[in-house]
Amino acid sequence: MITVMPESEGNILGVQASGLLTASDYRDVLIPKLEREIAAHGKLRVVFYMDEDFDGWDAAAAWANTKLDFKHAGDFDKIAMIGAPRWEEICIEMAGHLMRGEMRTFKPDQLDEAWDWVRD
Repeated sequence: MITVMPESEGNILGVQASGLLTASDYRDVLIPKLEREIAAHGKLRVVFYMDEDFDGWDAAAAWANTKLDFKHAGDFDKIAMIGAPRWEEICIEMAGHLMRGEMRTFKPDQLDEAWDWVRD
């Protein structure tokens, strides 16, 4: 499940991921929200928080995420990834080469620091 975090404001979008993400999480929640915010604000700064119940992506969601990365590679100033398992940190490092903005990973207990970095 993907939910928009209440701290989101202007060009700063916080997203919380919980459980196993599916293609419908991308199709029905994340992609429409991102595209509305990009249209309204231009480049975004994103906090992507994988909470303690996060179980990863099913195959269709992983593909949706890859397509999103390619389509919107230039639409982000900063992306903070919080709580990623080690294997996901490696994927984030590789995806960082596609993205034109800055990308950083943070440990689960560094959510406040991630928000500060994105806002700075």
